[in-house]
Formats: sequence, C-alpha cells, structure tokens
Amino acid sequence: MTRAIALALLFVSLRCAGAPELKPFDATSLDRVRATLRGRPFVVALWSVTCEPCREEMPLWRAMRQKYPGVHILLVSADAPRDRPDVVRFLARYDPGDVERWLFSDDFSERLRYSIDRSWRGELPRTYFYDAEHHAVFRSGVLDPAETEAWFSRNAAPGRPPR
Repeated sequence: MTRAIALALLFVSLRCAGAPELKPFDATSLDRVRATLRGRPFVVALWSVTCEPCREEMPLWRAMRQKYPGVHILLVSADAPRDRPDVVRFLARYDPGDVERWLFSDDFSERLRYSIDRSWRGELPRTYFYDAEHHAVFRSGVLDPAETEAWFSRNAAPGRPPR
C-alpha cells in the first residue's frame, strides 16, 4: 500500500470515528474566535509535532475538556500546512479529546505568531488563557497541571455546557 493511500485511509477512519475537524488558522482566526466567544473564557494552546513537551500536555487538555466543557480549548498546531498528515497522526496517537483543532494555514509562521502575540518568538508549547473578558495570561513551556486546573476552576463551573 502506498503512503498516500495509507494516509487517506487514516483520514477517512478518523473522520468516521468522529474526530474533530482540523481547521486552518490564519492571521484573522484569533479575532474571529474572540468575537464568537464574546463573554466566555477560552484557551489557545500552541504546539507542534516536533515538540516533545507538547505530547505531555495532550492528556491534560483531554481532562480539562471533560471536566470543564464550558471552556473552549483550541489546540493550534504551529506546523506548516504541508505537515498536515503528521499533525493528523499526532492527534490520533496522543488524543487530546474533544477540543478544537487548528493548523497554521501559512508557511510564513511569523505573520501568524504576530497575529496571536507580537512578543511571541515561537517557543513551544505556548498557552494563552483568556478569561470571560478576554484578558489573557500566557505560559511558555509545559504547564503545571495544578495551576491549569486552578485557572479552569476559577473561569468555569464544572459540567456547565457551552452557551
């Protein structure tokens, strides 16, 4: 079986299994998300298939999504669009759960990083926690599970469905 056929079968099986869509993240995506989620907290977690510490965070995102379904979690792969098959495989293997999944839509990653945070230089993992007023705090590096849990606890009641 050729690699292309194997990847196509993997994609079809993931879609049939209900895997969330991998959306293109462009320079306007964060603004659109903020408008859509006005008055609601959310998290933007940036990662890459080449980032070993990013793998460690995937179970944390799954757990937070299950416990706090009212907080949107957006996992944004900072990989190039041509790496989409690797991103799909990574997400299948390290299953972050029912979270929004995005992939940089442009090879010019600096433009996309700038649209998120003008001071971000590309270090991963990088996470932005937006409260209901969309004031953000960010963390670079692997998250502390207790601190992450505390933020979710302060910003959403457990089990509350999204509005």
